[in-house]
Amino acid sequence: MQDNDFSRKPLQELLGLEINGCPCGRTHRVPTREVSLRCGALNLLPEFVDRWMSTGPLILVVDGNTWTAAGEKAVRLLESAGRTVSLHFVDHKNQPVHADKQTVADLVARIEREKTAGIIGVGSGTINDICKTAATATGKTLITVATAASMNGYTSAISALTVDGVKITEPCHPPVAVIADPEVLASAPQFMSAAGFGDLLSKNASTADWILSNVLLGDYFCGIPVEVAEEAVATSIRQAGIIKANKPEGLSVLIDALLRSGIAMVLAGSSSPASGGEHLISHLWDMTAHWTGRTPALHGQQTGVTTLISLALYQKILSLEPEVIRRKDLKPEFPTIAAMESELRSVFRDISASLMPHARAKFLDQNGLAARRQLILSRWDKIRQAVSAAVISPALSRQHLQAAGAVYTIDGLGITAEELQFAYTYARWIRNRYTVLDLVVDIGMLNEWRSEVLASVK
Repeated sequence: MQDNDFSRKPLQELLGLEINGCPCGRTHRVPTREVSLRCGALNLLPEFVDRWMSTGPLILVVDGNTWTAAGEKAVRLLESAGRTVSLHFVDHKNQPVHADKQTVADLVARIEREKTAGIIGVGSGTINDICKTAATATGKTLITVATAASMNGYTSAISALTVDGVKITEPCHPPVAVIADPEVLASAPQFMSAAGFGDLLSKNASTADWILSNVLLGDYFCGIPVEVAEEAVATSIRQAGIIKANKPEGLSVLIDALLRSGIAMVLAGSSSPASGGEHLISHLWDMTAHWTGRTPALHGQQTGVTTLISLALYQKILSLEPEVIRRKDLKPEFPTIAAMESELRSVFRDISASLMPHARAKFLDQNGLAARRQLILSRWDKIRQAVSAAVISPALSRQHLQAAGAVYTIDGLGITAEELQFAYTYARWIRNRYTVLDLVVDIGMLNEWRSEVLASVK
């Protein structure tokens, strides 16, 4: 193995990594310094704390479920080692936990009031985002104890928060260390591990979107983050059956891949290697769930399904000849920006104000669309060649989800056909990021492909 073969580097060699002189022109750094994935790793928590945190009181962040899974034992271990630990529950009166500004503010206030030396986050997606955001705001060191192999954000430098009803991502400091004990992970329900597999599988679609934005618009791209996650994703696919069993040996493979995926985002400086159009659809379902009182499915469950939508669109793009695009009527979605704002205010209702800046940045009038379509045609062959290296067929991706026991239809998410069509049509407006959802609009194929593409997830 060569030193620059990032696809096969062990996870431990990526921790604390610094890459200078990258062809992309950026310096890449990985802030997470230590990870333990072995059975019994939770017992190492006092050693991790002594190594990475100063003396003084600690705050341990849990909810009711993660307290039982690992929080109670974590407190016993730390107190036996002579550390003072305060408990902070982020759920109240059996209500679901939300990573929002108020929840973060409550934690920040307690950290500052108690002059906490460090934060121990015990949980998965939501608790991880709350703790990373609070640690960044207070400048405190964070150690994360993973309780489920359910998502890829443990080591990422972004947190997903809901602000004014809108799902946003904010830059943050990743944990300095992560403990992911496979025996603890196996105590989580199987559907959580299957959700982690679904989140991981979105890489094929999100990487294609990142390549697309680079080839078409010249947006930043670097191959190293893609390489970091590549082999881990492939290994997880090969081990899908073992992962489905929800046993420690399979979850060791899955959590390694998920941690690498988070590191890939750190190296990229954004979520682009792991979040594209498929994530926008999922985010929109989360942001509009309160309209019907629907409880959102897990993030990874949703992105597993929405990845099939993106891959179906790419499959059609790869077989589309440019002459078809030339013959399409050249007509923007909205004749004026005022018309766009009027419809989107009606469509997005109570969340429209927060989304409108992203929509304005994406708006194309007749001249803008003509220039965009000419650019697409001039680079069509290059686009197809570049993205073909990343995408797989939606049928194959569906087989992978089935093999891992993951959700692969909207019925498994509680999503209606109306919600599916709504997100397919409007999800691209919620984030100023160019994805396959934008491309199919720009070439005039969004409506023409709708029925066939959406049928693949029903």
